[in-house]
Amino acid sequence: MFKQISAPVICLFIFFCTLNVQSSLGSDSEYDGPVSITLYHSVSAGLEPEWSERGHIDIQNVVTGDMSVSQKPVDASFAKRLQALAKSDGVYKIKSVVRTSTGKEISFLSFAKACLLVESMLSDALTVSVDYAGTVIAVTLSPTVSVCENHPISSADLRGFNTFVHFRHIEQGPMPDTAAYIQKLEREREARERGEVKDNRSFLAKYWMYIVPVVIFVVLSGASNPEATGGGGGGR
Repeated sequence: MFKQISAPVICLFIFFCTLNVQSSLGSDSEYDGPVSITLYHSVSAGLEPEWSERGHIDIQNVVTGDMSVSQKPVDASFAKRLQALAKSDGVYKIKSVVRTSTGKEISFLSFAKACLLVESMLSDALTVSVDYAGTVIAVTLSPTVSVCENHPISSADLRGFNTFVHFRHIEQGPMPDTAAYIQKLEREREARERGEVKDNRSFLAKYWMYIVPVVIFVVLSGASNPEATGGGGGGR
Protein backbone atom coordinates (compact mmCIF):
# COMPACT_ATOMS: atom_id res chain seq x y z
CA MET A 1 0.00 0.00 0.00
CA PHE A 2 1.13 3.54 -0.75
CA LYS A 3 1.62 5.88 2.16
CA GLN A 4 -0.19 9.16 2.10
CA ILE A 5 2.19 12.07 1.44
CA SER A 6 1.41 15.45 2.94
CA ALA A 7 0.68 18.45 0.68
CA PRO A 8 3.72 20.54 1.83
CA VAL A 9 6.07 17.70 0.95
CA ILE A 10 4.51 17.34 -2.52
CA CYS A 11 4.81 21.11 -3.11
CA LEU A 12 8.45 21.05 -2.03
CA PHE A 13 9.22 18.14 -4.37
CA ILE A 14 7.52 19.89 -7.32
CA PHE A 15 9.47 23.09 -6.55
CA PHE A 16 12.85 21.38 -6.68
CA CYS A 17 11.90 19.42 -9.80
CA THR A 18 10.88 22.67 -11.53
CA LEU A 19 14.22 24.25 -10.65
CA ASN A 20 16.13 21.29 -12.08
CA VAL A 21 14.09 21.29 -15.31
CA GLN A 22 14.53 25.04 -15.80
CA SER A 23 18.27 24.71 -15.20
CA SER A 24 18.62 21.93 -17.76
CA LEU A 25 16.54 23.78 -20.34
CA GLY A 26 18.26 27.11 -19.80
CA SER A 27 21.82 25.83 -20.24
CA ASP A 28 23.22 25.51 -23.74
CA SER A 29 25.61 22.62 -23.18
CA GLU A 30 28.55 22.66 -25.58
CA TYR A 31 30.45 19.60 -24.40
CA ASP A 32 29.28 17.61 -27.41
CA GLY A 33 29.67 20.32 -30.05
CA PRO A 34 32.20 22.84 -31.37
CA VAL A 35 32.25 26.52 -30.46
CA SER A 36 33.62 29.32 -32.61
CA ILE A 37 34.73 32.74 -31.39
CA THR A 38 35.20 35.63 -33.81
CA LEU A 39 37.38 38.45 -32.49
CA TYR A 40 36.88 42.11 -33.36
CA HIS A 41 38.97 45.01 -32.06
CA SER A 42 38.88 48.78 -32.06
CA VAL A 43 41.50 51.52 -31.61
CA SER A 44 39.09 54.40 -32.06
CA ALA A 45 39.26 57.10 -29.41
CA GLY A 46 35.57 58.00 -29.60
CA LEU A 47 32.69 56.62 -27.60
CA GLU A 48 31.48 54.48 -30.52
CA PRO A 49 34.02 51.73 -31.35
CA GLU A 50 34.95 51.15 -34.99
CA TRP A 51 35.22 47.38 -35.12
CA SER A 52 37.48 45.46 -37.48
CA GLU A 53 38.03 41.73 -37.52
CA ARG A 54 41.10 40.56 -35.61
CA GLY A 55 40.90 36.78 -35.81
CA HIS A 56 39.06 33.57 -35.17
CA ILE A 57 39.14 30.79 -32.55
CA ASP A 58 37.70 27.36 -33.35
CA ILE A 59 37.13 25.24 -30.23
CA GLN A 60 36.54 21.54 -30.81
CA ASN A 61 36.18 20.63 -27.14
CA VAL A 62 36.02 23.02 -24.18
CA VAL A 63 36.96 20.25 -21.73
CA THR A 64 40.22 19.19 -23.34
CA GLY A 65 40.98 22.63 -24.78
CA ASP A 66 41.33 21.38 -28.35
CA MET A 67 41.25 24.48 -30.55
CA SER A 68 42.88 26.38 -33.40
CA VAL A 69 43.63 30.12 -33.42
CA SER A 70 44.07 32.25 -36.53
CA GLN A 71 44.65 36.02 -36.47
CA LYS A 72 45.10 38.58 -39.19
CA PRO A 73 48.43 40.39 -39.56
CA VAL A 74 48.55 43.97 -38.33
CA ASP A 75 49.16 46.56 -41.05
CA ALA A 76 51.19 49.73 -40.62
CA SER A 77 48.13 51.95 -40.47
CA PHE A 78 46.59 50.03 -37.58
CA ALA A 79 49.92 49.96 -35.73
CA LYS A 80 50.27 53.74 -35.95
CA ARG A 81 46.71 54.26 -34.73
CA LEU A 82 47.37 51.91 -31.81
CA GLN A 83 50.55 53.83 -30.93
CA ALA A 84 48.68 57.13 -31.07
CA LEU A 85 45.99 55.70 -28.81
CA ALA A 86 48.68 54.56 -26.37
CA LYS A 87 50.27 58.04 -26.26
CA SER A 88 46.89 59.57 -25.40
CA ASP A 89 46.38 56.97 -22.62
CA GLY A 90 43.48 55.49 -24.54
CA VAL A 91 41.78 52.12 -24.27
CA TYR A 92 42.03 49.21 -26.67
CA LYS A 93 38.72 47.35 -27.03
CA ILE A 94 38.00 43.80 -28.11
CA LYS A 95 34.67 42.12 -28.85
CA SER A 96 34.34 38.34 -28.82
CA VAL A 97 31.33 36.91 -30.66
CA VAL A 98 30.71 33.35 -29.49
CA ARG A 99 28.70 31.09 -31.78
CA THR A 100 27.61 27.67 -30.49
CA SER A 101 26.86 24.52 -32.44
CA THR A 102 23.14 25.30 -32.13
CA GLY A 103 23.58 28.67 -33.87
CA LYS A 104 23.23 30.77 -30.73
CA GLU A 105 25.37 33.91 -30.64
CA ILE A 106 26.46 36.03 -27.70
CA SER A 107 29.00 38.86 -27.52
CA PHE A 108 31.48 39.72 -24.77
CA LEU A 109 33.40 42.99 -24.46
CA SER A 110 36.81 43.43 -22.89
CA PHE A 111 39.40 46.19 -22.90
CA ALA A 112 42.90 47.12 -21.78
CA LYS A 113 45.09 50.20 -21.83
CA ALA A 114 46.56 50.59 -25.28
CA CYS A 115 50.04 51.33 -23.88
CA LEU A 116 50.08 47.87 -22.23
CA LEU A 117 49.38 46.20 -25.55
CA VAL A 118 52.00 48.28 -27.34
CA GLU A 119 54.74 47.68 -24.77
CA SER A 120 53.95 43.96 -24.77
CA MET A 121 54.47 44.10 -28.57
CA LEU A 122 51.00 42.62 -29.14
CA SER A 123 51.51 39.68 -26.79
CA ASP A 124 48.36 39.00 -24.83
CA ALA A 125 46.19 36.30 -23.28
CA LEU A 126 42.52 35.52 -23.78
CA THR A 127 40.71 33.80 -20.92
CA VAL A 128 37.61 31.85 -21.96
CA SER A 129 35.43 31.22 -18.89
CA VAL A 130 33.18 28.16 -19.13
CA ASP A 131 30.44 27.13 -16.69
CA TYR A 132 29.63 23.59 -15.49
CA ALA A 133 27.37 22.97 -18.53
CA GLY A 134 30.12 23.80 -21.02
CA THR A 135 28.70 27.21 -21.95
CA VAL A 136 31.06 30.13 -22.55
CA ILE A 137 30.13 32.86 -20.07
CA ALA A 138 33.00 35.35 -20.54
CA VAL A 139 36.01 36.17 -22.72
CA THR A 140 38.56 38.57 -21.21
CA LEU A 141 41.78 40.12 -22.53
CA SER A 142 45.03 40.50 -20.53
CA PRO A 143 48.25 41.94 -22.04
CA THR A 144 51.45 40.28 -20.86
CA VAL A 145 52.69 43.66 -19.57
CA SER A 146 50.94 44.97 -16.46
CA VAL A 147 52.55 48.44 -16.12
CA CYS A 148 53.10 51.10 -18.76
CA GLU A 149 56.72 52.33 -18.56
CA ASN A 150 56.75 54.40 -21.80
CA HIS A 151 59.33 52.24 -23.52
CA PRO A 152 59.84 53.24 -27.17
CA ILE A 153 58.29 50.64 -29.45
CA SER A 154 58.60 50.92 -33.24
CA SER A 155 55.82 50.10 -35.66
CA ALA A 156 57.95 47.26 -37.01
CA ASP A 157 57.47 45.45 -33.68
CA LEU A 158 53.68 45.59 -34.06
CA ARG A 159 53.09 43.30 -37.01
CA GLY A 160 51.06 40.49 -35.48
CA PHE A 161 49.33 39.33 -32.31
CA ASN A 162 50.92 36.63 -30.21
CA THR A 163 47.94 35.33 -28.24
CA PHE A 164 47.70 32.59 -25.63
CA VAL A 165 44.19 31.21 -25.09
CA HIS A 166 43.32 29.30 -21.94
CA PHE A 167 40.09 28.06 -20.38
CA ARG A 168 38.78 28.80 -16.90
CA HIS A 169 36.20 26.24 -15.78
CA ILE A 170 33.65 27.35 -13.20
CA GLU A 171 32.94 24.48 -10.80
CA GLN A 172 29.36 23.64 -9.86
CA GLY A 173 28.43 24.10 -6.22
CA PRO A 174 26.93 21.32 -4.11
CA MET A 175 23.36 20.35 -5.03
CA PRO A 176 20.72 19.79 -2.33
CA ASP A 177 19.80 16.17 -1.59
CA THR A 178 16.09 16.61 -2.26
CA ALA A 179 15.12 12.94 -1.96
CA ALA A 180 16.78 12.51 1.45
CA TYR A 181 15.18 15.71 2.75
CA ILE A 182 11.70 14.59 1.66
CA GLN A 183 12.21 11.19 3.30
CA LYS A 184 13.24 12.90 6.53
CA LEU A 185 10.08 15.02 6.50
CA GLU A 186 7.97 11.92 5.94
CA ARG A 187 9.60 10.05 8.83
CA GLU A 188 9.04 12.99 11.18
CA ARG A 189 5.38 13.27 10.12
CA GLU A 190 4.75 9.54 10.63
CA ALA A 191 6.46 9.62 14.04
CA ARG A 192 4.23 12.49 15.16
CA GLU A 193 1.12 10.63 14.02
CA ARG A 194 2.14 7.53 15.99
CA GLY A 195 3.06 9.59 19.03
CA GLU A 196 6.66 8.41 18.99
CA VAL A 197 8.16 11.87 19.22
CA LYS A 198 9.23 12.31 22.86
CA ASP A 199 9.22 15.66 24.61
CA ASN A 200 12.30 15.77 26.84
CA ARG A 201 11.61 19.22 28.23
CA SER A 202 11.32 19.80 32.00
CA PHE A 203 7.98 20.19 33.78
CA LEU A 204 8.33 23.98 33.95
CA ALA A 205 9.33 24.23 30.29
CA LYS A 206 6.25 22.24 29.27
CA TYR A 207 3.60 23.93 31.43
CA TRP A 208 4.96 27.42 32.17
CA MET A 209 2.08 29.04 30.28
CA TYR A 210 -0.36 27.50 32.81
CA ILE A 211 1.76 28.03 35.94
CA VAL A 212 2.56 31.72 35.40
CA PRO A 213 -1.10 32.95 35.34
CA VAL A 214 -1.86 31.02 38.56
CA VAL A 215 1.13 32.53 40.36
CA ILE A 216 0.22 36.03 39.19
CA PHE A 217 -3.39 35.52 40.35
CA VAL A 218 -2.27 34.37 43.80
CA VAL A 219 0.14 37.30 44.20
CA LEU A 220 -2.45 39.87 43.11
CA SER A 221 -5.11 38.35 45.38
CA GLY A 222 -2.77 38.56 48.39
CA ALA A 223 -1.84 42.14 47.64
CA SER A 224 -5.46 43.28 47.30
CA ASN A 225 -6.55 41.64 50.63
CA PRO A 226 -3.72 42.17 53.20
CA GLU A 227 -6.06 41.59 56.25
CA ALA A 228 -6.72 38.03 55.14
CA THR A 229 -3.04 37.20 55.27
CA GLY A 230 -2.23 39.15 58.47
CA GLY A 231 -2.54 37.75 62.04
CA GLY A 232 -5.61 38.68 64.17
CA GLY A 233 -5.15 41.30 66.94
CA GLY A 234 -5.67 40.33 70.60
CA GLY A 235 -8.69 41.87 72.38
CA ARG A 236 -8.73 43.46 75.78
